[in-house]
Amino acid sequence: MTIGVVGNWTAKSGLLVRQGSPNAKPVSQSAKVREILTMVGTNPTILDRTKMDSLQLFKQVKGFDPTNISTKQLGNMSTFLKQNGIIGDVTALTLLNAGSQFDKFGIPNDPDAKFNALEYFATQLDSIQNNNLKGNKYANYLVPEFKKAIYVLQNLKTYGEGNGTTVKKKDK
Repeated sequence: MTIGVVGNWTAKSGLLVRQGSPNAKPVSQSAKVREILTMVGTNPTILDRTKMDSLQLFKQVKGFDPTNISTKQLGNMSTFLKQNGIIGDVTALTLLNAGSQFDKFGIPNDPDAKFNALEYFATQLDSIQNNNLKGNKYANYLVPEFKKAIYVLQNLKTYGEGNGTTVKKKDK
């Protein structure tokens, strides 16, 4: 009995596509993923931008693109943010494990392969919510963490696109 992907098939955004076929080109963000991301929304207060500015993290975050990142880069970023007290342990672990694919011995297949982290978390969130509807109560605890991971990615992208300074309020 074989478990998993068999033959010349690869997983592409929740679908199996035969390698070498004309349909094996990169899959763009589906309407379902965009719908999930819209439902999740944004939370601009998830990261302490003032603290990020004081630590001068803009150089490390500049050009951050969660739609084209490797598991290795995302893992390094999550570890870096955790060490600087920007994100918590559970969020760092969630980001660290994102998109990882392992061989039968537990060794990462290709940690430098690029993937869309927002799409990954959106599809995982959708499957978790579906499992929750089927009676999996553990899923209740995962939903907020996956939403937080999406918020962190969105805010890192926004911070990386800015000029690296937060507008400070002047005392009156």
